[in-house]
Amino acid sequence: MKKIMIIIGLVILGLTAFFLVKNKTKTADTPDQVQKKRISEPVNIIPVSERPYLSISPLADGHNVQITVHALNKPARSAEYELEYQAGSLLQGAFGSLQMDNLPDSTKVLMGSCSAGGACTFHEDVQGGSLLARFDEPEAYVIKSNWKYIDNSKRDDQASSKDAKFQLTAPNLSKQRFIIVYNSPGFPEAPKGEVISDIYSLATSGNLTGEGELTMRATTEGENLQIAGWDGEEWTYYEGKVEGKMVTAEVDLVELYLVVSK
Repeated sequence: MKKIMIIIGLVILGLTAFFLVKNKTKTADTPDQVQKKRISEPVNIIPVSERPYLSISPLADGHNVQITVHALNKPARSAEYELEYQAGSLLQGAFGSLQMDNLPDSTKVLMGSCSAGGACTFHEDVQGGSLLARFDEPEAYVIKSNWKYIDNSKRDDQASSKDAKFQLTAPNLSKQRFIIVYNSPGFPEAPKGEVISDIYSLATSGNLTGEGELTMRATTEGENLQIAGWDGEEWTYYEGKVEGKMVTAEVDLVELYLVVSK
């Protein structure tokens, strides 16, 4: 009887140890699992009026883009960026930093990879993605917005944003091989009136001039809506046709657009 009790005790101890190890294995993270966890951080918390004016421009070689910080509306010393983009069926990324000492400040980003020996592989079928930028001292803030990359090999005369709230038709777009429409987080200086739309940067791989028909979607309806365009020096305001939240106007081809309520 004593031997039986000892055997039962050993079985109970064994089962207890087994379940303790099993539970521990369930809750513990392996090194790979820890690395795969993504750290979430608040983005676009600060008001639009305090966000920086950024642009993403395609270069003529079709393998590089240029990120530019044009103006800060909230002080910072430097910024780290993460440029994500879809290339075919794969999500690619590039990382780097920008200094705020002397604006505008730009950096060239290769959409591909190069070996130590200098051999480069370029990503194909780039469609655009998102740009996240972390601005540091004196008060840190993070912004993130989308960009659309257009390889205009068919010489189309139309361009649109990733969210489809920006639709532009212009004859001279057909002369541009590469086009980027980017949801810029901010603007260089406040326009007249209340800003009631997202902000869109238009950049091409060649010199873009002329006019076009632009349709933008505002966040609210109103009769007194106008499209405003920034040419690098000042705002120009374009009267147009308003239908609900949609505004359509003939505009000059400039670098930045938004909708204001007069």
